[in-house]
Amino acid sequence: MSKNVLIGIVAVIFLAVVGWYFTRSKPTTTSDTSQVTATPAASESASASPSAMAAKNMVSITANGFAPNSLTIKVGGAVTWTNNDSENHTVNSDPHPTHTLYPFLNLGLIKPGESKSVNFDKAGSYTYHDHLNPSNKASIRVE
Repeated sequence: MSKNVLIGIVAVIFLAVVGWYFTRSKPTTTSDTSQVTATPAASESASASPSAMAAKNMVSITANGFAPNSLTIKVGGAVTWTNNDSENHTVNSDPHPTHTLYPFLNLGLIKPGESKSVNFDKAGSYTYHDHLNPSNKASIRVE
């Protein structure tokens, strides 16, 4: 077989593999198209009660975890997490440590005093944790 024919066959195989990679269907979840807005916002008072924060779809992050640790919102609603601790925290999709269940719910590092928000466009139950403290877990139910 000539060298040019061999190079041509290798090129066709390479292009076929690359084409397959970019056109294959990606894994989907029941909540995969929500939009993430990660903008700093004014922090809520650390003394606000969990029920008052839930009424505003707010979640406080402290050394003790998320408050409230369970929240129910309407489809299209947003949840805002505020770090009311002196240490860094994260909001990451389950499962730990891969965070693959809801990719849009991986807000990453939230520094003390910072806030980040997520819009939930699909109904479902969303579980998450603080990657830096994986025993701190919480959930959001979207109806």
